Amino acid sequence: MLGLRKLRFVDIGTGLSMMLGTAGMLVAGALSAAEPQCTTTMSCTQAQPACCDQVFADAAARINGLYAGLNCDTCAAPATPAPACAAVSDPACGSTAGGCGAAGGGDSSAPWGLTDIFDDGNGGNHFKDNGYKLGGSLVQSYAWNFQNPSNRWNGPVTWPDRSNEYQLNQFWLFAEKATDTSKKDFDIGGRVDLLYGTNARLTTETGLETPHLNGPGIYGLAIPQFYGEVAYKKLKIKAGHFISPVGYYTVDTSQNFFNTIPYTYQWGEPFTHTGALATYQFTDNFVASSGFVKGWDNFDGHNPHLGYMGTWGYTFKDKSNLAQVVFLTQEPNFNNQFTQRYYQSLVYTKPFNDNLTYVGQTDFGTQRDATVTGQRANWYGINQYVYYKTSDKWTWGANFEWWRDEEGYRVQQFLPGAAASGITGNPNGVNNLPGGYMGNFYQVTFGPRWYPTGKPNLFIRPNFRFDWFEGNINNTTQNAVSGANNQKPYDNGQKNHQGLLVTDVVWTF
Repeated sequence: MLGLRKLRFVDIGTGLSMMLGTAGMLVAGALSAAEPQCTTTMSCTQAQPACCDQVFADAAARINGLYAGLNCDTCAAPATPAPACAAVSDPACGSTAGGCGAAGGGDSSAPWGLTDIFDDGNGGNHFKDNGYKLGGSLVQSYAWNFQNPSNRWNGPVTWPDRSNEYQLNQFWLFAEKATDTSKKDFDIGGRVDLLYGTNARLTTETGLETPHLNGPGIYGLAIPQFYGEVAYKKLKIKAGHFISPVGYYTVDTSQNFFNTIPYTYQWGEPFTHTGALATYQFTDNFVASSGFVKGWDNFDGHNPHLGYMGTWGYTFKDKSNLAQVVFLTQEPNFNNQFTQRYYQSLVYTKPFNDNLTYVGQTDFGTQRDATVTGQRANWYGINQYVYYKTSDKWTWGANFEWWRDEEGYRVQQFLPGAAASGITGNPNGVNNLPGGYMGNFYQVTFGPRWYPTGKPNLFIRPNFRFDWFEGNINNTTQNAVSGANNQKPYDNGQKNHQGLLVTDVVWTF
């Protein structure tokens, strides 16, 4: 989605150039048409002040008439542009290529935000005028599980992970001062985000929320971000605690197209980091970042090692975008040790037109000496997304995912801030299936984003999802944390497949 924004900047620049050029020609034409009213074609002089005034008055009248005609109520409305996603340093998106759901909805009007309550009624807003922004979202869901599991968990599927039960998934608030060097060379900013709800317990960092803020239970508080940022011309450096730019999905579920998340994201990728990241905009088409972090989903000294994170994104002439994120870190294993982990994600976004968008993602992770027996663990997969916008009120999407947990190391084993190794504590209020699923997970998700009012602030996501697992259930061996007996991934350990119908209502502000 960065590609969409970058290209949109180019489009806007081209459009402004055309507008300015057209305005210049209109002015010249108007002045030329008004010129015969004067007795000379020379510059205005003190001897002809009335003539000078009349020239500009006539020109202004002509331009105003043309402008009024261009803005008549009977003119056809412009096509709604495809939604832009943010740059790699913007926390709203999951990656350099995006995480905004690729295909949005609602009309082209700007969504209402909390900052708007400070409008002074005269076109001014102290917060907006000084670059500050307040906002958030409220997300509530209900998941119908066709298996109706006795333990009320949807297996390893999140974030609506409770079956046949209401969840307040997310009440999100943020305050931001974005850096802007378009009018000056240097700027300072930062951002703070708070998340309360059932999603919070799946997105915490060791040493921050866990164990200091949350206890047992499915509701909790998370602090996904608090960082400062300095910018100088095309360079931005942020330091603190921030959402990972990895992959295509992101922590804020209102920014994702579907209400459930892929295995790739929940079990394969990090959610947040603590460290520093420098981003440089080399050209309108190419951006890159490099920095260091204290591992995955870790805030304090639980992980004493610094690791590397790098990203880049390139936008092509056809508006497609390719982005990669790479990590090289030291992470905990099942023997309470830290061993080297490499991870990368690659996201390709291709908007065929204003209505149809394709997104493809591949991921690969590997960790040395990961299991109790000292085996290397590998996990990898492919995600395919297609979005089609039929109107301002309806955008339809489909997702197919294949994700492999080769050694049964990731699924149900590691949660942000609660790794099963014991180094980062114990999970709170989560499914207690033992893991050890050595094989392939598949899922197909289909459904719309429906904007009932046609405005972008309110939408509903009724999504159908079908999951199945093929492979060995090895949770009776030492590869798994628990020694449960032949527990399958779904229906409280009874089945290798699952069907869900999950509907949520999202209000952004």
